[in-house]
Amino acid sequence: MRKVFVSCVLVLAAAGIAALFWSQELKYALPTPVPANFAKRSIHEHIDVDALKGYRKNIPVYIHFFNPDCPCSRFNIQHFRHLVKTFSDSVQIFAVVPAYADVNQARVMIDDENIPVIKDIADSLAHACGVYATPQAVIIDKNQKLFYRGNYNTSRYCNVRETNFVEISLRALVAGKNPPVFDQLATKPYGCEFPTAESKSGILMNLFQ
Repeated sequence: MRKVFVSCVLVLAAAGIAALFWSQELKYALPTPVPANFAKRSIHEHIDVDALKGYRKNIPVYIHFFNPDCPCSRFNIQHFRHLVKTFSDSVQIFAVVPAYADVNQARVMIDDENIPVIKDIADSLAHACGVYATPQAVIIDKNQKLFYRGNYNTSRYCNVRETNFVEISLRALVAGKNPPVFDQLATKPYGCEFPTAESKSGILMNLFQ
C-alpha cells in the first residue's frame, strides 16, 4: 500500500508540475487562438481612435494593449517603460486594458501618471484595432492610418534587439519612413487571449470599478 501511495503522490506531483509549466510557459509559446469574430486590420487602414479619452488629432498614437493578470504583460513592462521614455515626446501613448481588468493594478505596473489607462468596454478598441491578445501594440499615424499592429518581440522578455518590432516601427514612424515589413513572428499574436463570453460572466462586477 505504501508503494501505491508513494506512486500516486509522485504522479500527482508530476501532473502539477506539468500543469504549472503549461499555464506559465508552454501555452504562451504557441500562437493565440483566433476568435471567431476577429476582424483583421491591414496596414494603412483607417482606425477609429476617437474613443481614446484625451486623444488629440494629427498626432501619432501608440496604444499598449495589456492585462495586469497576464504573465506576458508583466514580463514586457520594463520594455514598455523604455519605449515610453524614448518616444513620449513624439507620439501619444495610451494603455488599454480589458474591461474586467484591475485598473489600479495596471496603473501601478505602468508607474507613469502621464499615461492614460483606459478600460476597453466590450473590447471595442481591441476590435477596432484588430487585437485579440495581450500584450499587443498598435501604432497609428497622424492621419489615423494603421502603421503597426502586433507583438513586441519574439521573446516575451523583449531582450532580442533585432526583433524589437514595436521599437523599430516607432523609429520608422518618427523618421517619416514607411511601415516596416515583418513576418508572422511580428503579426501573429502570442500571449494571453481575451476571455470567452462564458468566462467573462463571473467577473462582470469589475466593470463598475
